[in-house]
Amino acid sequence: MDLLIRKIHYIMSHIPSVEASVEKTGYDMWSGSGDDEDISGNLKAENKQHMTEKHNDKVLTAASIAKKMKLKFTKAWLSFLRLPLPLDVYKEVLATLHQAVIPHLSNPVLLCDFLTRSYDIGGVISVMALSGLFILMTQYGLEYPNFYEKLYALLVPSIFMAKHRSKFFQLVDACLKSPLLPAYLAAAFAKKLSRLSISVPPSGALVIIALVHNLLRRHPSINCLVNRGGGGATVKDDPETEQRVADGVDDTATASADKSVKKPGVDPFDNEQSDPIKSNAMRSSLWEIDTLRHHYCPAVSRFVLSLENDLTVRAKTTEISVGDFSSGSYATIFGEQMRRRIKLAPLAYYKVPPTSLFSESESEFLGWTFKCEDSKRKNDINDENGKIDQECDHNSVKRQRVECS
Repeated sequence: MDLLIRKIHYIMSHIPSVEASVEKTGYDMWSGSGDDEDISGNLKAENKQHMTEKHNDKVLTAASIAKKMKLKFTKAWLSFLRLPLPLDVYKEVLATLHQAVIPHLSNPVLLCDFLTRSYDIGGVISVMALSGLFILMTQYGLEYPNFYEKLYALLVPSIFMAKHRSKFFQLVDACLKSPLLPAYLAAAFAKKLSRLSISVPPSGALVIIALVHNLLRRHPSINCLVNRGGGGATVKDDPETEQRVADGVDDTATASADKSVKKPGVDPFDNEQSDPIKSNAMRSSLWEIDTLRHHYCPAVSRFVLSLENDLTVRAKTTEISVGDFSSGSYATIFGEQMRRRIKLAPLAYYKVPPTSLFSESESEFLGWTFKCEDSKRKNDINDENGKIDQECDHNSVKRQRVECS
């Protein structure tokens, strides 16, 4: 069964596009069955004119040919996706579905069941199904209420080492681009990403800084996460009240949240919560991003300074392309550092080897003086010499006494 499925997938994946096949063909297509032919295959003389007229009526135009081929193509793929696909074929189908299949279907929304089931599996399968599901939502009007909850659950440290992480982070940036996104949802993603920044490699930290930069620029309502100092946790953690506060609907809720008792030094953000609404992100702060100022990787510590700008003024700032950082690794960061031109580098050796350890001229040892140490050393040496002379005199006197006796 697996062998047959692999062969079917190989054949279907090598079918040319419908538009290209229709444009390249130079033949007419008709739906005749040859019923008026005799046994020898020759047409009857009296039916030649009738067959010619019937043939002209049944000749299909390029548009009708493309429509019928799309229907057959759609039916074939829907039947194929119902089969028990092996894991490697399943991943390959998800990787190419959004480019090689969806644009050529007669009704791409028919794939919603297959893609939503794949998106609910989790892990790498959900990451690979995200591309096709995003196309159906943005271009074909598919409604999927739990889309952002599933996307929020995919933000785990292992995703920064996945094979398809580059496309995934670009889709995350595109999904969070809408200005109609609620403030609590944007804050939850910003806080979740910032928490991941302290446990991912430097290449992942660069992607997170770019995503947080774009979120703060697109959604000025979450700038309180940056300006809030010493974030404390409130005692009452009501998700509905938090949502009303985030949307600015209930002023009384805002006042009660401000007057509530705070626990200093405790982050109210719940990192284990899978629901963005219940994560309490709007009451927290991006303290994790501030710790990246002291990151051991110079590229990360320099890049985090871009968040110091006033991102609410969109005329002075631009969005950062996540694609420039999404496929980074230790090798790319190291190569970038090696390509940088350094004007003045500290040297651990001298161009001219010194002739002595402590030279009288200070030109060879800039910033060092040995005058005080030399004077102390001379005094110590003189004291030691004086003691040695006294001991020698004392020994000579003893020797003279012994000789006399």
